[in-house]
Amino acid sequence: MTHARPDAVALGPRLRTTACVAVLTALLAAAPALAPAQGQDPSDEIFYHFMPICWRDSDGDTFRFGDFGGMTSSLPYLQTLGVTAVWMNPVFPSVAYHGYQHGAGDQLNPWFGDEGDFVGFIEAAHAAGIKVFVDFVAYGISRDEVWFQDAYGNPGSVYDDWLAFTNSANTEYQGSTFTTWNGDTVRQIWWDLRDSHPVDLVTQWARHWLDPDGDGDFADGLDGFRLDHVWQTYPNGPDGWGYHIDTFWAPWRAALRDVNPDVFVFAEQADWGISGVELLGGMDAAFTKPFEFAARDALQNEYASALYGAMASAVAVQGAAPVGTFLCTINDHDITRLATQIGDGFEKGKAAAAILLTQPFAPVIYHGDEIGMRGAKNTGYTGDAADIPMREPFKWNAVAGPPMSNYFALNAAAYAGRISQDNDGRSVEEQLGVPGSLLEAYRELIAARRDHVALRRGGYAPVTASSGAVWAFVRDHADQQVLVAINVDGSAKNMALDLGDFTIAGGATTPLDLLTGATLSPLTGANKDAYPLALAPYGYRLLEVEVTAPEPPPSLVDGRGIPADFGAAGLLATQDGPTHLGDNVSELDQLYVRARGDSLFLGLTGNLAPDGTGLCLLLDFAPGGQNVLDLSDVSPPPNGPDMLTGLRLDAGFAPDQLLFVNTFSGNIYVDLYALLDGGGTDKTYRGAGTVGAGHGVLSGGVNPNGLRVAQDNSNTGGVTASDVSDAASATTGCEIYMSLADLGLAGGDIDGVKLAAFLLESGGDVSNQWLPGLGGLTGSLGVAPDMTEIAGDQFVVLDSATAVGGPAGGDGTWDLSVSTGGGSARVVVINLRLPSARLVGLAVYNVRGERVRELFSGRELPAGDHVFGWDGRDDRGHGVPAGVYLCRLQSGADQQARSVVLVK
Repeated sequence: MTHARPDAVALGPRLRTTACVAVLTALLAAAPALAPAQGQDPSDEIFYHFMPICWRDSDGDTFRFGDFGGMTSSLPYLQTLGVTAVWMNPVFPSVAYHGYQHGAGDQLNPWFGDEGDFVGFIEAAHAAGIKVFVDFVAYGISRDEVWFQDAYGNPGSVYDDWLAFTNSANTEYQGSTFTTWNGDTVRQIWWDLRDSHPVDLVTQWARHWLDPDGDGDFADGLDGFRLDHVWQTYPNGPDGWGYHIDTFWAPWRAALRDVNPDVFVFAEQADWGISGVELLGGMDAAFTKPFEFAARDALQNEYASALYGAMASAVAVQGAAPVGTFLCTINDHDITRLATQIGDGFEKGKAAAAILLTQPFAPVIYHGDEIGMRGAKNTGYTGDAADIPMREPFKWNAVAGPPMSNYFALNAAAYAGRISQDNDGRSVEEQLGVPGSLLEAYRELIAARRDHVALRRGGYAPVTASSGAVWAFVRDHADQQVLVAINVDGSAKNMALDLGDFTIAGGATTPLDLLTGATLSPLTGANKDAYPLALAPYGYRLLEVEVTAPEPPPSLVDGRGIPADFGAAGLLATQDGPTHLGDNVSELDQLYVRARGDSLFLGLTGNLAPDGTGLCLLLDFAPGGQNVLDLSDVSPPPNGPDMLTGLRLDAGFAPDQLLFVNTFSGNIYVDLYALLDGGGTDKTYRGAGTVGAGHGVLSGGVNPNGLRVAQDNSNTGGVTASDVSDAASATTGCEIYMSLADLGLAGGDIDGVKLAAFLLESGGDVSNQWLPGLGGLTGSLGVAPDMTEIAGDQFVVLDSATAVGGPAGGDGTWDLSVSTGGGSARVVVINLRLPSARLVGLAVYNVRGERVRELFSGRELPAGDHVFGWDGRDDRGHGVPAGVYLCRLQSGADQQARSVVLVK
């Protein structure tokens, strides 16, 4: 079947406004030819997501359901927008308007057309340089299909083992039932993917669409799939019905790659609180769900801090992943439309577009965001019609009519309460080609991203702004660097950017505005600490500069390779109770400790869920303390510690401190509670970090001695809900560095220090995940349990022989120590002993992980003792404030770091 190239396809005879057609035709005529979709780096893509039924109609059926012909006639619009890939909700047989809970995945919903129409659209999209992805549900099947009809109530059916029946009579099962928008009932049952037959079936359905005619030419096939509701380890049913990354999704993807090695599959994580990196063992990408909500909060609250934290987390965990990437979203079909949540002013919508289209992951635009469509769930509507306001027909026209879908007319309430109105300014007709419109801002930003390699493929280095309403960062690529600053506030900002840690080639660079072509005042070594920049209300600047981003902070702790880092001598406790908090969700597997000089390192393998579950570390290091905890004077946030009041500990264990760590929404939050002798606490917020960041640096709190907490949640080993035999297989988890000064222990004497660690549920229940173990106890221990009723000691005692050695790498024979010089000179003396000649580097960092001074790099030193000094000055020769600093010695992949207090 042959199809005309999209640039020869008119926008459609049903678009009644000739002015809109004329503008689009002119824009297309001026647009440069686009490269073929095949073979692009995922970072280069601009994804666009639409729901088929509400996208575009081509045949004028009664309710003008969107269809494949409408998709084809929309390609010129997608081209002029700058889109390079589309993904759509399921197109397979389903009575639900959104297409989920569908039937056989090798068939098409007749609402949209037949296979010829679908293949025609795919071929036309590919000719336009646009890839095509379709949402695919693999975990279940419509109950209207033969598999359920034959097996329901019939245990002798050939399909008995294919489906998730939960009783022997095949009358109960895992599935769902609900009413869809037009009054029809939607029914689904889950597959039992432990059985090879349904696995083979759903795999073959997906393979079919990669090359529909089987001729080896993929021009007529999908480029991949978006997968709905994906779990790393599904927590329900017997063995999760086999619906896991390793047992189902990874083999499924491998089978698709046998057809087309370039197939690309990406997942919506079922748990929106996780980063999605957990899914990359079977997926090529996951969505940046935590960043999605952080961006919306930042825009709604007009404060940028959430953007810094969430993006740092996303970059860190993706960078640590061996494979895979993320796709960035700030809106989708399941949540309140962006313009409704953040405010529907078009200028704020432009700031949202700038956030989406300048961040470092391939962006996904939800259809209608580019024209400011509005809508929020309305629970007054029946069944899934409640979500129609977030999924109203795409507004091609100022006045509703063809080719706009009218599918929602089948639900009287949703239609009567429709959000979109005629001539509301939120349509393609009213915005395309109109200077200053939201749609034109999207087109401009997309073009900038596509035209500049730093915006597509560059790294991300945050830049501190003097205004809390500004998110600033550098996209750093070997061939180009772009400084981005976005104001999320409705007032103008005259502020300063701190690029003090960046290196400027030649000492000065003249920023070039990529959107206006204007040049700004030079960025120089003299002003880079406070480079002045003005931003309009909700304004943004994309400035090409020549700078080099600073090194990442030293990884004093990273949460990875914990058993290897600490060695067998550092192992003090192993879990003996199964987790009731979810396998690889929340668990404590082993406890390691290392003391060295003035530092204490703790390693806890396992996982800590981003749902408010807390890691509690009790430390007893001085006379007094609390044997029965009293935190009655504290209140959330965080949730949980106040519920520990009344927790009775073993005799001889009276902690002086509670260190509380939680990883809510992918951020690390650390609070220290001093447990006062007479009851009550003195709480100090130590700061926040990023899960998976690999360095444990905390910011935003009071942290005078540089406490670091690193959490890596990628563990897939350890204990399960029923088995503890593999506790020692976990290698990642929480790793903590603390100065013994935080415990008031000078000189490194840890003899007699006692500690215990446990997980606390957000509701206040103490879990059985306690180290040292509780003798195999299962389930929750309840609120403030009496630990004296449990046999054995629930704490460990440290001594000076515990785990001698340096942290994080090295061959165990290095010896690095630091001290301050006497007299009035602020000098740090650095002593180094090398067992053999090595190439080494030595640098000083502050407690935020920022490099202060590079003493030398790549210097070959002979074996033996070496002494160096640091005069308390930074790389620019300026004196630095008194405080705690870290001296880091690096040789290849090996490193050691020691803290020192610089005094005046």
